[in-house]
Amino acid sequence: MSPGWLKLCGCLAFADSPAVPLLPHFLQSHAIASASSSSSSSAAGASDDWSGWHLGRRRYAVWVLEIQALGPAEGEAVRRACAQARQALAAALVPRYERQLHVTLATAGFLDGDAALPDAYGAAELSRDLHALQDLPAAPLQLEFGGWGSFEMAPYLQVRDRSQGGPTLGMLHGALRPARPELALTEALRPYVPHVTLGAWSAAWPRAQVLQWISGLPVLEHWQAAVGEIALVSYAADALHGPLTCHARYDLRGRRLQWRERPGWA
Repeated sequence: MSPGWLKLCGCLAFADSPAVPLLPHFLQSHAIASASSSSSSSAAGASDDWSGWHLGRRRYAVWVLEIQALGPAEGEAVRRACAQARQALAAALVPRYERQLHVTLATAGFLDGDAALPDAYGAAELSRDLHALQDLPAAPLQLEFGGWGSFEMAPYLQVRDRSQGGPTLGMLHGALRPARPELALTEALRPYVPHVTLGAWSAAWPRAQVLQWISGLPVLEHWQAAVGEIALVSYAADALHGPLTCHARYDLRGRRLQWRERPGWA
């Protein structure tokens, strides 16, 4: 399938395509899939447990920016705007979407299971990530939230970098992204887009309908926020829209990791 994309008010909106299944978070949030993952996922439905991907492993970890890391006023404004948008789009979204609002920075991998299996994430991988983070400027992110958009599988709130001399979301993504040569072309064609996911579309809706829904959402003021920490979180690998568990937070200024819920190897 070759999806079509359309620019709308600085947003990405999905064009007409055959119906496709919803994909797990590691594909959906980044719009990146290896050929093997795409082919195995294409026959799966929303009720699939994704066993061909997780291979019996239970927790998949992701580096994110939590909305609670924003200041109280900015965080509440973002939560309120997202709640209103979700309510307006509710008839077109899957029900029981439990994932907390966040900005995905990069996937990490599976926290449990055989370290020799694909996408394993353990002490060595965490050490690599921490070294990469420590090479970045010791300063908070400067971000702007505002504007709506949509991927083919999920509507979102736009997030933009406003950093001058400090770290950026793109720098964090590049530092934390595992080297995956087999995905180089896919990533080049579908680059990282910072966003806050509102939920997941319940079907592959036509482009015109998606554009109508997105353009009908309230016009937002834009919120500026300084964000001083990111988080390593995980979710149940067999639950498509389940909640995130925070394992650790990393202080961008102090360059320190503070554990909250350690995996077995930490």
